[in-house]
This record gives sequence, structure tokens and C-alpha cells, in this order.
Amino acid sequence: MVTILTEPAYSESMWCKALYKSLTERLRQKRIPFCEMYDTVPQNSEAVFIIAANYNWIKATLAELNLSGIKPILICNQAETILGCNYSCVCSDITGSMKYLLDNLKADGKTRLALYGVNTNSISDIGRVDGLFAQSDGIVDAVQIFTNDGSLKDCYKKFVEKADNFDAVICFNDFAAVSLIRRLEADGADEKLNKLKILSCCQTKISSCYRDKIISINMNLEQYGKAAVFIYEKLKLHPYISQMTLNISWNTEPQKGLNSLPISLKTPQNTDRIYSDKELNEMICAERILEIDSATDKTVIAHLCGGKSVTEIAAACFLTDSGVKYRIKRILEKCNISDKSELISIVKRYLPDYGKNP
Repeated sequence: MVTILTEPAYSESMWCKALYKSLTERLRQKRIPFCEMYDTVPQNSEAVFIIAANYNWIKATLAELNLSGIKPILICNQAETILGCNYSCVCSDITGSMKYLLDNLKADGKTRLALYGVNTNSISDIGRVDGLFAQSDGIVDAVQIFTNDGSLKDCYKKFVEKADNFDAVICFNDFAAVSLIRRLEADGADEKLNKLKILSCCQTKISSCYRDKIISINMNLEQYGKAAVFIYEKLKLHPYISQMTLNISWNTEPQKGLNSLPISLKTPQNTDRIYSDKELNEMICAERILEIDSATDKTVIAHLCGGKSVTEIAAACFLTDSGVKYRIKRILEKCNISDKSELISIVKRYLPDYGKNP
């Protein structure tokens, strides 16, 4: 049995879910049993995988595991080395990925760069900033950072005052990019928007709705789990290897189980406010709506947004009223929202073309 430790504050994010899915699918393929935990490692665990983003949470968790003789495998889109900790890691090829972005800008003659929506609590964002600055010499004339400290609205306020100084923006996730575009459009700043080349990371479904304004880079999150299990198997097979790091591009001793009591991890309270931003959570909800595969569910949503009643939707979809209500309940649960009015509001606000021909 191996253990998957997930950072609680990060666990509901789409990035964490994508990494978790990649890892668990690979473990199932290899028939490796696993359990998911948040603050405890069961006894006799053969290995520990960590999926996390917050630097302080990661550092504290690695340190506690190391004290118990465990060298975990960290799955994190990061390049920041955590000194004093012994662990293996699957992370992005930050150096190569940042050079790819900068070369893309240079080819287009863009040299005045803003880094937008940087979360200073995220080890991923810290690593990207470091990687970008390491590659920027001779490629860009100036770089300025605009942080997201829990409010994309405040991030925009800081940026828009200096927007004329830039001809390119690298957004550290697609949600920050969509927020930037929508706010520029709402301010009537079409001239500013048209002159900016906007690059973003993740290739979410919501970014495809703005494909004429965003170049979204595929981070290949589906490969992280495969790489993590590869590390686990190699460390188990070759006890002389102490640790391994595998980098995923964008475009030693064996792991010891615990024979003593379970470990209760005393990690610091998460103070990362980015996940409490209403705008960010609305866009994450819009992303979940776009992930719905059922054609009938999509039609139900489209008709709801068109103002049709449950009875009218039932007639249009050849369902009973109770069947429509069940589907609506399931859609709300999937999107983690409370009622139909919130669903309709989010679709109309972020996905205006959704279901134009239901």
C-alpha cells in the first residue's frame, strides 16, 4: 500500500485533481494499492506521494516525513529546491518551458513583459518566476510582476495603471488570463487589449472560449502521475539511488514503510487567500460546466439559461419533470454550486455562447 498526501487547500483545484487523476490511473494500471490522506501516514506504507502547491505546507510536510525516515515523491509544477529536505520530485521543465515562452515573444517582437497573477505562496509560481528571470537576459527589455494575493480584482487594479508600459503578458494560469481579458473589455480598453500578446499556462476549456486573445500552453499534467510511479518503481528496484527528479516539458535507499504508530503531521495553517477569490471560483465553476460530457445535460443547461421551466425542458428533452430535476441536481453537485440561479448567472457571465443551438 502506498499513501497519497494531498494539501487540503489545494485539493479542490483543477490542477490538483488533474495530477491526482494522472497518479491514481497509473497506480491502478500497475495494480499498486493506494489510499488518500491529508494529515496522516498509515503504518506500513511502502511509499508516500505528495500532491501540493503551497511552499510552506510542502516544506513542513517533507521535514516531518524525513524525520520519520520517509523520503516522499513530490508531484508539483515547481522548480524551487527545498533545502534540507530529502525527496524525489516530478515537476515541470521550468527552464525549457520559460525559454519556450520567451522565444515565442521574441519572435513576435514583444520585449516589455508583465507577469500577471503570480501567487507568491505557490511553489509553482515561484519556480516559474525564477526560471523566467534566468532566461530573460537579452530577450526582453523589462519585466514587472503583478501578484494575486487573493483578489484578481486587486491584481488588475495594479496592472491597469501601468498597462501602457507592456506589449506582452504571461499569465500564470488561464483563470488569471480570462479575468484580465474580461476586465479590459469591461473598461473599454480595447486598444490596450489589442496590443498585448497574452500567454497563459494550462489549456483549460474556459481558455478555448477566448482563443482569439490567449495563447494557452499545454503543461501535460497527464504525464506527471506516470513519471511519479516510474520514480517509485526505480527507487524500489535500485536501492543505491537516493532520489530522482523528472522534468515534464510543456509542448538511497528504498522507500521505507512505517512499522510504528501512524504519523500525525503538524503542518501550518494555510494562509493562501487565492482560493477564496469569488471571481476565481466562478471561473473554476465555468470550467466544470464545460467539462460536462452528456449532450442531454448540456441541453438542460442551455434551456435553463434560455428561461424555460422544468416542464418545458422535460418536453424538449423527452424526459419526465423528475428526470429533469434529477439532472439539474447532479449538474449543481458536479459544479459545486447551490442553486439554478447561480448556474445560470455563471453561464451567462463567462460562457455567453454556451448552447446557442440546444
